[in-house]
Amino acid sequence: MAFVPVQTVAELQRAHRAALARVTLFAIGATSCIQLANVAVTGLSVICLLLVPAIFLMEHRGVDLMPLALAVLGWMSFRASGIVNGVNVLWPNAIAPGAFALYLAGLTVLTGRAVERIGTIIAGIAAGTVGFYLIEGIELTHTGSFLDFWKYGIAFSVTILVLFVLTKMRVPRSVFPIVLAIFGLASLGLNFRSHALVCLVAAAILATRPLGVRLGRGLQFSIVICSGLVFAFVMPNAARAGLFGPVLQRKTIEQDATGLRLLLAGRTEPPMTVTAILERPILGWGSAENLTAQVYTQAEHLAIRLGFDPTFPFELYWRLPPSDFSAMHSILLGSWAEGGVLAVLLPVWLLVACIGVVWNFARYGMWAPIALTASLQGIWDLFYDAWTYNSIPQYACIALLFCGMHFRTRAVDPQ
Repeated sequence: MAFVPVQTVAELQRAHRAALARVTLFAIGATSCIQLANVAVTGLSVICLLLVPAIFLMEHRGVDLMPLALAVLGWMSFRASGIVNGVNVLWPNAIAPGAFALYLAGLTVLTGRAVERIGTIIAGIAAGTVGFYLIEGIELTHTGSFLDFWKYGIAFSVTILVLFVLTKMRVPRSVFPIVLAIFGLASLGLNFRSHALVCLVAAAILATRPLGVRLGRGLQFSIVICSGLVFAFVMPNAARAGLFGPVLQRKTIEQDATGLRLLLAGRTEPPMTVTAILERPILGWGSAENLTAQVYTQAEHLAIRLGFDPTFPFELYWRLPPSDFSAMHSILLGSWAEGGVLAVLLPVWLLVACIGVVWNFARYGMWAPIALTASLQGIWDLFYDAWTYNSIPQYACIALLFCGMHFRTRAVDPQ
């Protein structure tokens, strides 16, 4: 009769405990499917709130505390702007920095800044996002169209979940660029160009990963940038020809008619936001609802100078319902316009963190595809999107990835 060595039993027990811990982390991230108040407060918020006291028992470097300090400063700036401009303290954009600080503190305790744990939490949050849109969703996902459900709801989260499954299966590295390219081409056909761009850029970076080792990251990213510029020229022509479906063809032709510049990425809001910033650069407007008719008029003049067609229906795109906090459609510029100059410091830091993770993506080893894709999406959203469901804890995870690895010299896992 053979006996199992004591060491083997101990190893099995440790493996079981580690597996249980990973499942628990994933389940905790998935509690973000429970919406308690707009996009800022979810079931995950409650768990993070309960864990906040434990952060004082941990050791921290200065870089670890910087995003927390900037979040508190941003919340205070929003509050000051809100008092001056008569904006409700519960305005979603105003509480976003405070929500970020809460998520960051709680997730720091949960993950201990370990890359594997952060990657698992990111996947759990993605699962929670998919659950939210399946159970509740928003007005834009209730149209009955899968295109709308994909674009306004689950595209990014499904991508992260697939990457997570492939990571846990330890598939060869060459599989990830192929999968991301498939997602990118699928999103092009479904008229979700920003998601397509994120996936295709991530695929290109991962596909050229060996060049970063042999020839340096500078050359690697130069090749990716050149490929992106070629794609930016070829894709609109292919879309106009209908190669990616009639929906994208129609959308591309409509945007060509407006005279929008490529730098604006199809967004009409930047002229409005920039004008609002120039009018009140210190304290901001508190909320986009407070913009005056004079600001809109000046913004229209700026837009026309930037190349917009003078007949463009600015009022239709800029004046959203009072309950819609996404009018600025830019976390970076919107934070400055609404909360003042101090409120923009956190988004600027997050932009640096996203770029840092992208630049040093290889340091994250087997978790590089998830870290890279999440950070590329984070860069896009900072410039061209508002706070969306579960984007705040997602940024908290990116902050943890950046602080935990950016200043180290080698990857955590060489696989």
